[in-house]
Amino acid sequence: MKVKVYNGFIVDGTGQEGFYGELLIDNKKITHVGVAVEETYDLAIDAKGHVIAPGFIDTHSHSDLALLTGSLVKPKIFQGITTEVLGQDGIAMAPLPTEYINDWRKNIAGLDGDSDSINWHYKDTAGYIQALKAAGLGVNATYLAPHGNIRMEAMGLENRVATDEELDAMKKILRRELDAGAIGLSTGLIYIPCAFADKKELIELCKVTAE
Repeated sequence: MKVKVYNGFIVDGTGQEGFYGELLIDNKKITHVGVAVEETYDLAIDAKGHVIAPGFIDTHSHSDLALLTGSLVKPKIFQGITTEVLGQDGIAMAPLPTEYINDWRKNIAGLDGDSDSINWHYKDTAGYIQALKAAGLGVNATYLAPHGNIRMEAMGLENRVATDEELDAMKKILRRELDAGAIGLSTGLIYIPCAFADKKELIELCKVTAE
């Protein structure tokens, strides 16, 4: 299926000035952007009065839970957002040891909301990503491993400095989450339990992320 989009104001993301033109989408891939499409096509879409642009990236998204309850977060789509970076502020969905599910749901509800309609027993980033896929994602999504979740798995929610053994456990958990598909580490030093960390903890976790 070849689709021509015409009459729109094209802003292509390269930094060049926008212009009125056309583009061709062939089998879900953009194959032409310019003043006019000379090739044949199966469908034409009149974009008069609209801007044609690449999808926007929400680099600080809290759709972590919403994307498990529906494939689309419509307010984001209506803004042109097609990629969401999840796992923000050091407190997010995974990892989540079973014994902390109830406490953790309360802790993240203010940022991500809460729901009884999902299975909270996904345990780690690998399980969370699988749950996202099973929900049928309608957007692109990627995940940062949250510091607070990692700390919680290693030493609970206590307000104290981590021991060397607990810090080693955090580093192993972070490596596991990165290997499972997380693209980096997030923290939020105003949120529990991230706020309980000292500088040494942050530096050591950043070293693992840098690997």
